Amino acid sequence: MAKMDYNRRERVRLKADFLRLILRSPVDPARRSLLVHFVETYLPLAASEKAEFQQIVTADQEYAEVEQMITVYEKEGIKKGRQEGLEKGRQEVLILQLEKRFGKLDDAVKRRVRRIRSAARLDSLLLAVLDAKSVEDLPW
Repeated sequence: MAKMDYNRRERVRLKADFLRLILRSPVDPARRSLLVHFVETYLPLAASEKAEFQQIVTADQEYAEVEQMITVYEKEGIKKGRQEGLEKGRQEVLILQLEKRFGKLDDAVKRRVRRIRSAARLDSLLLAVLDAKSVEDLPW
């Protein structure tokens, strides 16, 4: 058990060290982002480890940059998650509107809607449903 605790602490410290080294490395932001993504992918932390990681980066001034970077990445992740959620919401609302207006849709139409990634395109289809006489009348 003591060995496992040591390995866990070592893992958490290792991740913090890797991130600090990446931030201080003389690479461009795109490469830095790739390196951070690599560390996040191959050194994931459990909930208890995340708390310990947070303690390390907030308690030691050497890791202040890491704490700031994590905040930036978390904000980007939250923003991306919101955008994806809004996109999926628009897709589902469009499917509901289509079914309400034209009856049960076949799976091909639902797949077609779910492949649309543009918010503007989804919005224009949501409005076009109001005037369309059939699914085929929509400006796909």
